[in-house]
Amino acid sequence: MLTRTNRVALALALAAGTGAAQTFLDPFLYPPGTMIPGYTEQRGDWTVVANQVKAQAGISNQELTTDVISDRDGCAEVLAIFDTAAPDLQRTGPILRHSGTGATATYFMIKVQDNTSPYNAFDSYFVYWYNGASFLSTGLSAAGLPPSTAIRTRLQVIEETGGVRLQMFLDTNVDGKWDIVRSAVTTQGIGSSGRIGINGARGVIADDLKYFDATLYLDGTPAVGNPVNLKGRGTAGLGYVGACSLGHSGIPIGGGRSIPLDLDSLLLLSLSLPSVFQNFQGTTDANGDFTMTLNTPAAPQLAGFTIWSSAVTFDQSGVREIAPDVEITFVP
Repeated sequence: MLTRTNRVALALALAAGTGAAQTFLDPFLYPPGTMIPGYTEQRGDWTVVANQVKAQAGISNQELTTDVISDRDGCAEVLAIFDTAAPDLQRTGPILRHSGTGATATYFMIKVQDNTSPYNAFDSYFVYWYNGASFLSTGLSAAGLPPSTAIRTRLQVIEETGGVRLQMFLDTNVDGKWDIVRSAVTTQGIGSSGRIGINGARGVIADDLKYFDATLYLDGTPAVGNPVNLKGRGTAGLGYVGACSLGHSGIPIGGGRSIPLDLDSLLLLSLSLPSVFQNFQGTTDANGDFTMTLNTPAAPQLAGFTIWSSAVTFDQSGVREIAPDVEITFVP
């Protein structure tokens, strides 16, 4: 049964707030052509084609950035689509912390790329810091990706003491679950901030640019019977509330925003059972950080089972920030 405190927290979480920061989703429902409202073509001549954005054919190292969203810590997603009608060495993915203009700008990026001739599908991925002149390794790049013509890509960037935590996620068959998840802490790009956007090369197609203005990630392996820690960051001094659910199709809260969970029985349970869902409500600290702990029961049948978690920050105006959905698949 929900307590009064939990009811208040849930009401705040589901209320459409007036705060400036918000999760962003652009399905590019614009008229066909070279005008993309709200974006700047940093390099390349991007076009809207069939409610998707397409990089200029034959040109490498292109960037398209939003005009209004600028941040330091955040999480961005892009659906990468290989143009099979005009195969080439194509690549695309999200950009975070884009600062400056043109070829001398700096940014973090993830790209999935067709790196092997004959070009017919994405087969490699790369995570770089571009320093305004060259792409610097972050230790997360790899070849041998299962060939795919459509991949959901996610990049999360979090400033830490002495480094930047990078997390990359790939859904190689677009079934809603992450197939490749990797994380590293780099000294590249410390202290930077900037716009979100999309990188592209040689006629590649991108869709559904999504941005979360809070961050959340698993700290460790979710083993059955052991505590599972989820570390989040938003704005300092705000209230936060987290939850878990059996799905992540989204709970609309108005203004084009959505909490990436389902309003199901597990979500309600996670708001009413603090002994299991520990510190799922509270206030962010002076750095905007918070930690939630899922005290997993020692139930062997949970092995292989997947749930999702997310969190929002709020104040009297309603929801301020929304964290991404974190996939939690329990291991024995």
